[in-house]
Amino acid sequence: MSVFGLIEFLFFLASAVKFIHGGYIVIVLGAILIFVMFVWVAGSKIVAKYVKRLDLKDYIDQLKNLKDDSTYDLYQTNVVYLTDRRKGSQLDMSILYSILDKRPKRAQVYWFVTVVVTDQPYKQEYDVDMMGTDFIVMVTLYLGFREKQTVPRYLRTIVRDLMDSGKLPQQHQRYSISKGRDVGDFGFILIEEHLNSSTVLTAFERFILLTKLSIKKVTTSPARWFGLQFSEATIEKVPLVVKDMKSLNIKPRNITQ
Repeated sequence: MSVFGLIEFLFFLASAVKFIHGGYIVIVLGAILIFVMFVWVAGSKIVAKYVKRLDLKDYIDQLKNLKDDSTYDLYQTNVVYLTDRRKGSQLDMSILYSILDKRPKRAQVYWFVTVVVTDQPYKQEYDVDMMGTDFIVMVTLYLGFREKQTVPRYLRTIVRDLMDSGKLPQQHQRYSISKGRDVGDFGFILIEEHLNSSTVLTAFERFILLTKLSIKKVTTSPARWFGLQFSEATIEKVPLVVKDMKSLNIKPRNITQ
């Protein structure tokens, strides 16, 4: 080790003089890339630590009742949520809050889509879990890293496959420029996360999350990345940290009359 260490040290000294003659540019660029990757990984771990998940199985009855509730206007035939944090039947609380609380979204079919990029350059496969219903579709798209992630085009194919197999009811459209159209309209809901004023986060965690959100602002928007720029897409803002927090210790003020 000493012999090889001495040789490597001599190579290092010979190359170190290049640092002030432009070599620092490579060092700076490398440091920036490492910093961005660190922030991205650390930010994902922090979000996983605080974000609360709910089991969709516990809300099937509510979704069924909302689907059949004619007192609410039909929001869209197919309501689609894109999520990369789905774990089995568990979803972020913000998604179910968006459907049931923020504005009850009545639809014929509720879609929860996750895109997984594979190591193969060209691959187009999908898995579907309908949880024993004909109105909930949990889709996992497996796309090669060279494939365009145009989610609407894939969903058009999947919905036809499910209707042809009898797993989904037909979605006949009374009014359309296309004769015999049997696929309904799609509404995509994009959850845009913003850091709230919660004191649950430490100073380091808040710095990491703020940095990650700043990086996201200069990247391609999710709507364009997933090919939704020509689709009905709605952006809903939610607090990034939505896990249950302690209530503030506030008391009523005694006012004498």
